[in-house]
Amino acid sequence: MKNIKKEKKSKQNKEKIMSEYNFILKGVVIAYLITTISFITYGLLLTYTNITGEKLQLVVMLTTVLSVFVGGFLTSRSVSKRGLVYGMLVGFLYALIMIMIGFCVMPIIKFTSKMVMLLVLSISAGGIAGIIGINTKKDKKII
Repeated sequence: MKNIKKEKKSKQNKEKIMSEYNFILKGVVIAYLITTISFITYGLLLTYTNITGEKLQLVVMLTTVLSVFVGGFLTSRSVSKRGLVYGMLVGFLYALIMIMIGFCVMPIIKFTSKMVMLLVLSISAGGIAGIIGINTKKDKKII
């Protein structure tokens, strides 16, 4: 009888962990959707208006912060606790994927200060969003 209870509890724990991983994955996907829409919009503005590309770095950083913030916020609203951790995980995964894409695109692999800044901004924005999201939660799963 005890073995059955242990197996049932173990199965419930595994399901909970998998659902939390799914929330993190959904948060990262939402962050990348926001990033994609923002970059396409900025690209269209650059192409069809008199706007110059001088502010590209600022747009990238603001888009990163906004995207990770939304992804971290939605993730932390969907989990039961540890919003800070889940928000930071969304930010870390977002930055890690962005850096890996950069390594694939660039012929020379260098770890630059811009990558460090991207990582710090992403983790910070995700963490802040996680704190806000878990504290504004009303026991409803958003994503």
